[in-house]
Amino acid sequence: MKALICTIFLSMILNDKLPNDVRWVRESDEYKALCNQVYGQAIYMIKKKMTYNKFSLNQSNINNYAVIMDLDETVLDNSDYQVGLFEKNESFNMNSWAKWVEREEAKLVPGAKEYIELLRKNNIQIIFISNRMHARLDATKNNMKKLGVGLPSDIYLLRKDRADKKYIRRNEVFTKTGRMEEFKKYTVLQYLGDAMGDFVNDEFDRFGIDQFIFPNPMYGKW
Repeated sequence: MKALICTIFLSMILNDKLPNDVRWVRESDEYKALCNQVYGQAIYMIKKKMTYNKFSLNQSNINNYAVIMDLDETVLDNSDYQVGLFEKNESFNMNSWAKWVEREEAKLVPGAKEYIELLRKNNIQIIFISNRMHARLDATKNNMKKLGVGLPSDIYLLRKDRADKKYIRRNEVFTKTGRMEEFKKYTVLQYLGDAMGDFVNDEFDRFGIDQFIFPNPMYGKW
């Protein structure tokens, strides 16, 4: 019992000392509300598009519709990794990140499960384009499966090397080339991510319509 109390006490002290950006993601109601708002708007717009085009995908086993989603800080919450860096007084590095991914312990971003369940129900293909290395594919799939949001039918386009940029992989989806050659040609309904590099169009008027961006103050380029 004493050990448990000490663990809880130390955890409370650590949380108080965490950087504000990490604390905000882990503890604030505002972060949860924003993520649910983004996913809620994405759900609303997909339903609106289905109604406007008078199609109900769940009535057909064959369709060409897909969404492209980032993984980290869009579907998977890696704030525990950020806590680990803080505890060790370290910055992000590929070695510690690879070890974290192999642990398969990322959590879900609020709202992700409901959105993905809607896609499943309506037979919309999910294409994950992430800067996780392809060598971490099995661990990534396992983590997603543990969280109840991964299926064998999902398509993962992870990074082969540093030169394998996201726009290259998106273009493979559009042109049905490279890694996408074995799949059908998809019409992409939506793009979801936490950084501008996750999107085809960087014009702000597309956000909230077919592009949906998530808050991530923990890391990025700005």
